[in-house]
Amino acid sequence: MGNESRTALVEFQIREENASQAEWLEVWKPRGQDALEGEPDTVAYGATVNVENELNVLIFERYANGDESLAAHMDRPAHDDLMKALGERNMTKRRVMSTVFNDIPGYGWWGRGPAGASQQAGHLLVIIGMRFGDDAQRDRFIEISGEHAKYCYENEPDTLIYSGGIATGDADREINLKEGDLVFVMACTSQEAAQKHAEDPNHLAVGGKLEEAGVNMEVTFMRTYRSTEFGYLWRE
Repeated sequence: MGNESRTALVEFQIREENASQAEWLEVWKPRGQDALEGEPDTVAYGATVNVENELNVLIFERYANGDESLAAHMDRPAHDDLMKALGERNMTKRRVMSTVFNDIPGYGWWGRGPAGASQQAGHLLVIIGMRFGDDAQRDRFIEISGEHAKYCYENEPDTLIYSGGIATGDADREINLKEGDLVFVMACTSQEAAQKHAEDPNHLAVGGKLEEAGVNMEVTFMRTYRSTEFGYLWRE
């Protein structure tokens, strides 16, 4: 796929007959810490929990140099150690969703906040799939929402991530995502912060701007996760 900066999402369902969510995350914890300390090009590697199913854990991964960064990540001894530890404890899991999307240069931002925010539990991480009538409409959406992102950056300190990327291929399982779709990512400190963002008149006005621009958009999926203290959602 190349060495473009990208995000990878992998969601697993823990088999509760073998391990609790807390037990599974404790075993995963050293891998997240190793990435933080030893993988400068792994710019995000955080374990989050699906708010609709506590047994579903999404690993939110971002790689500064695409395939090159991913290869370095996979080659770490800590990665083999994790697989071995899960196997020894019979902590089996089922992959329920995975996808990869390349960054959109200059679109929004991928992390901010006070010291320690990237490793703090309780943030909301929202992932939305968007499909457009054609690439021109998608590009117009990026332009209009990118302008709105500047407003959000200045006026919404509790909006921690506000960006997205273009899917590099069709997603497997569960979610409706095709190559070329836009994947939008937002993280907020709380449900209240997310609600405040959604109800802001400037946010509501974006819909009218998109309509005037002839942008036809279909939301193909939306999933919400809660951050944990395991790993990190961005580098500080």
